[in-house]
Amino acid sequence: MLITRRELRGWRVSPDIYRWFLRRFPSGGRYADVHSQLIQSGRVDWATSLVEYAYSLWLEKEGFVRQETRATDLLAFDLNQSSVSVHISLSTHRSDYSQKTASDVDGYRWMDVDSASQVGSAGDSARLGSCGGSVRIACSGVNAHIGSTGEYGWLSSSGYASQIASAGYAARIGCVGHDVRIGSSGERARVASAGNSAKISSTGRGVRIASAGMRARIGSAGESAKVANAGDLSHISSFSEQSAIANVGDGARLVAMGKGSQVVSTASVDYVVLGEGGSAALSYFDGERMRFAVAYEGENGIRAGVKYRLNERHEFVELHP
Repeated sequence: MLITRRELRGWRVSPDIYRWFLRRFPSGGRYADVHSQLIQSGRVDWATSLVEYAYSLWLEKEGFVRQETRATDLLAFDLNQSSVSVHISLSTHRSDYSQKTASDVDGYRWMDVDSASQVGSAGDSARLGSCGGSVRIACSGVNAHIGSTGEYGWLSSSGYASQIASAGYAARIGCVGHDVRIGSSGERARVASAGNSAKISSTGRGVRIASAGMRARIGSAGESAKVANAGDLSHISSFSEQSAIANVGDGARLVAMGKGSQVVSTASVDYVVLGEGGSAALSYFDGERMRFAVAYEGENGIRAGVKYRLNERHEFVELHP
């Protein structure tokens, strides 16, 4: 996604951010690069606003999902280049292989290269980075940034507006705070979010994503991804082959553009979009019992890339603007 001065004028950004953008990207800039520059410049609020704009405009575009995950990868790498300002060891037998660290200081910064390290932070605005394998990072403060590039990492957050970025294989990520942002590019990652207004992106193969909060926005571009959603008013887009979306939240928008993808919903759906060879099963009540209306791309007029909803006769009809 290319951002130019035209987009900025449409978003009605402040004069400060407009001038900042023109100095650094006079010919326009890719979303991931603009986001990275904002973070490195210390303009976190501006970066957060950019993410909100991008998710609202481009979630149904595969290019955005990939750029968003690249942006979170850059965030993870930036955090791993940070210097440690506070370090408190809880272990009486500390080794180079496994460190145990805890802090309740606001603005705490920690970066580690060791494997099997453990860190806990209770302060606000923490910045935690690790490139070691099998690390355990937990944070309860608001506005925390957690970045991990090692494999088998366990990353968790319970604070508001946290950001978690992982580029490692088989990462485990869990968040219960509202308005979190999660990005994962590693294969076989497992992501779970329980807070409202979560923003989740993934490009790894075999990823599993589960969300229970309202108004979640989830984008996946990795092959064989599986997404489960229980929150109302959520928006889910998947572009990978053989992916699956399961939904029980009302008012969802479900996009499964990957070849051979499947969608199942037992709750009301605003619309569903299928890709080549895709299928969807949407539940409805016929006055006596619950039933499913089923659609197959290529049959009965169902076309790939078109928005469909159920009409009053429980038939799939095209949704016109």
